[in-house]
Amino acid sequence: MESKRKLVIAVMAAAALAGLSATGQAAEWKLIKTIQVPGHPINVVDFSTMDQENGLMYVSDRSNRGIDVIDTNSDTFVRRYGGFRGVWQKPEHSGPNIGIREDDVMWATDAPSNVKAIDIKSGKILDTFDCKGGDARIDGAAFDPKNHVLMGESADTAIPYLCWIDTKKMKIVQNEKWMREATNGLEGSQWDPRTDLFYLALPEVHHGPGAIYAFNPTTRELVKTYPLPPGDNCEAGGISLNMEQDEILVGCDTKDYTDIVSLKDGHVDQTGILGGTDQTAYDPGTHMYFLGSRRGSKGPVLGVIDARTHKLVAAPETAPKTHAVAVNYHNHKVYLPMESNTKPFDNNAAKGLSCTHGCIGVYAYE
Repeated sequence: MESKRKLVIAVMAAAALAGLSATGQAAEWKLIKTIQVPGHPINVVDFSTMDQENGLMYVSDRSNRGIDVIDTNSDTFVRRYGGFRGVWQKPEHSGPNIGIREDDVMWATDAPSNVKAIDIKSGKILDTFDCKGGDARIDGAAFDPKNHVLMGESADTAIPYLCWIDTKKMKIVQNEKWMREATNGLEGSQWDPRTDLFYLALPEVHHGPGAIYAFNPTTRELVKTYPLPPGDNCEAGGISLNMEQDEILVGCDTKDYTDIVSLKDGHVDQTGILGGTDQTAYDPGTHMYFLGSRRGSKGPVLGVIDARTHKLVAAPETAPKTHAVAVNYHNHKVYLPMESNTKPFDNNAAKGLSCTHGCIGVYAYE
């Protein structure tokens, strides 16, 4: 089965180089399907995370006050985990914000300032962990399955800090360790299984250019920093780790900015691509980065960057404000929750596309 999958990837790569689809037609990155989601229109979402073990995507659907589960093997809605705050007075006080599975438990960040542990099968909330940040949310999070550590981000308090949870003992082990240098909050984070480090993006450091911080999950100490260069106006958002090339792509909120940071020597490639980006994703099978560029130089698009060249290769249209993105490593399809709209690109009865109630847009190279 594995050899068959590798053959499919090889065929896709060869077709990509030739600019052809599997049928021999000119191939391109495009919207191929829309997945319908029940309940209120999914107009307000935060992160989407892809569980590569089972192909399930977890969408933080604030419009329906829950984590939506999408099966990306069959492109169907599975279920919703409820009990979250939903859309509140402002985004910084809303939730859910991100969902991550550990075995039979879903860990999800929420407001006010808490992380919930949910039984995967029953949907019951097993416990709620108070991170002591008042009414502000716990926003992003990263999970280390080796040491059973969740690093939650109190990104929107007056002084940002990290909320550390031992997921095996089901308890907070450290909280309110102030990051006074983070003068514009905290953004994307990711665990590196090679080094057993957490990487965390800071949009600003002492009101200057941002940085990528590396933390030891067990000691919770900062062990290394990767500063963005002087004059860099990225305003870092989501990050994607590329282990093959030992680098991190940084999605930038500023227009015409996408930075790629080498973990070998700290060099930053300021690519000047798109910008206006929140979440990002990377597919090691196709060597492509994906950007949820909602307000960059090309308007709302899915940015596709070839990791081998650091060049933009495609930018298909998405719905307004689309910013969350995830990719399935096995079928190489890209998934973006999109708000309700009547644009023709995602509302075409002849192609089976509909997003008037909001949808999950499925993009592929074909």
